[in-house]
Amino acid sequence: MSLERDAFRRSIREALATPEDAPLTERFIAPLVTAIVAGAAAGTVEELEVALGEVVAALGVVGVPRGRQFVLLASAAAGDTPVEPARLRDALGILVLAHDPDGASFVAGRSAAGEPVELDDELREAEAIVTVGPATAAPGRLLGGPFLLCPGAASARTTAAWHQAREQGGLAGALAFALAVEALAPVDLALTWDATGRAAAARGRVRFAALARDANLD
Repeated sequence: MSLERDAFRRSIREALATPEDAPLTERFIAPLVTAIVAGAAAGTVEELEVALGEVVAALGVVGVPRGRQFVLLASAAAGDTPVEPARLRDALGILVLAHDPDGASFVAGRSAAGEPVELDDELREAEAIVTVGPATAAPGRLLGGPFLLCPGAASARTTAAWHQAREQGGLAGALAFALAVEALAPVDLALTWDATGRAAAARGRVRFAALARDANLD
C-alpha cells in the first residue's frame, strides 16, 4: 500500500465523516438501493478493500443496510489487473459484480451529439451511486474519479465514444465526456485518494471538479 494500512483506514474514515460539501446524512436520507462503482489501479487492490469496507460501514451507520448495497467493479484500465469479485465479496459480505462492457445496459440519456449514453444495467435500479477508487490524472494515465462511471461502467458502444473523445481532445476531452455522463447518472458520493493515501469525499460533481482543477484541465 502507498500508506500504512491503519493510517490509510483513518484517512478514509475521516473523509467519510467530514465530506467536502455535506454530511452523509443529508444525501442518504433513506435505505436507498446503493450501487458502489469501484476500481483499483495496479497494486492498489488492498487499498480498495479497506476503502470499500469503510464505505459499507459508513452507509450502514446512516441507514443504508448491507442488503441494500452492492459493488459494481469497473472495467480495469489498460495495464491494470482486474479485481477478483470473490475476494471483495468475502471481505465485505455484500454482492460484488464485475462490469461487462458487452453485457446488458440501459440508456441513461443522450450526449450533446444526440448519441445514446449506455451504462451497466445494474445501475438502472440504483437509487444512489457511490464511486470509490484512487484518483490520478496524468498524460496517458486515467484512473478513478469520473472515469469509474465512464468508461468504467459504460457499454462497449459508449466506451468507444469515450475513446473517440480522448483521441480528439486528449485527457481534457476524455474528462469532459465522463463528466457529461455523470450529469446523466449523478454520483451521490465520490471517495478518492491520491498517491500518498490522502482521501477526500464529496458529491460526484464537486469531487470531480476538484480533480479537474488539480490536473489543470478545467
